Amino acid sequence: MKLGIWCPAPQTIRLDPHTQPLFDALTHHGGGPDQSFDYAVSVLRRAEELGFDITLIAQRWFGPDLDSWIFAAALAPLVTKMKLMAAVHPGIFDPRIAAKMGATLDRISGGRFCVNIVNGTRPAEHNMYGRWVDSDQGRYQQMQEFIAVMKGLWTHDHFTHKGDFYHIDNGLMPTRPVASPHPPFFAASRADEGMNVVARECECWFVNYDKDRANYDASLKRIEHEMSLMESRVTDYGRSMKYGINAIVITADTDEEAQAKADEHVRIAGAQQVGTSGVGANLIGTPAQIIERMKRYEDMGIDLFMLHFWPMQNGLEEFAQKILPSLTLS
Repeated sequence: MKLGIWCPAPQTIRLDPHTQPLFDALTHHGGGPDQSFDYAVSVLRRAEELGFDITLIAQRWFGPDLDSWIFAAALAPLVTKMKLMAAVHPGIFDPRIAAKMGATLDRISGGRFCVNIVNGTRPAEHNMYGRWVDSDQGRYQQMQEFIAVMKGLWTHDHFTHKGDFYHIDNGLMPTRPVASPHPPFFAASRADEGMNVVARECECWFVNYDKDRANYDASLKRIEHEMSLMESRVTDYGRSMKYGINAIVITADTDEEAQAKADEHVRIAGAQQVGTSGVGANLIGTPAQIIERMKRYEDMGIDLFMLHFWPMQNGLEEFAQKILPSLTLS
């Protein structure tokens, strides 16, 4: 079992009395060095001490969040063991630039760079910063070409690509990443076309589950079914796949208390317009319940738990004391 942690950012975690002023400061001139970055470093360093393997740095173009790739570069000399997964949107970023920056990040971090490829669901965001492709099939074709271009530039001395979205004639990018043949790609695509791209190009897929935690048992069956479909896809390509799950951990002395805290979390986080994802994974309850559910997911084939907590820092410490000792990390 491997543990990951979401990098704390305004639209990634629910605000609390400590993080609210740090994140509010991002929308005003003055101050610095940035205290929200310092807060993230302190959380990630603690997670690293506890044995967490990777952090995911989300890209939120319409939020006050710091840029994911620059954030990852700044973290590289400060968080020295965990892998650094930076998110990128095809249609906003150019894969040639991403390949150069990715190779740079991988060298600076000593081979710890990973890519979270995110097709995106917000046309306004894409149209401000890039270009929205107004068809699902087109967006997933763009996603596939985006990854192919990055990999091609990382692994070929001279690279040519003639696709629907990118054209490269005899492309040159001498900078090579530390990772061989290339840094790994992670994705959470849910559409059938997207899952085909993941099967062909990615190393880890974040599984789909029902967002309503009341449907936990049915959600487990869905996860098993879709993982079996993914296994068939990757087998056809002669590849293998790792599986991850995104979850928030909310603990209490009783299940009733934990579920009430989760209801509050969904209501307040939704009002704050921050991510509430992960509730459906139902790592919510007493420590014993959470341990049992994590082990059940592991038995199903989940390799990576990408976690966040409420409150982030206190929740991490509670997880370390009450849950982590019962888990076996790889």
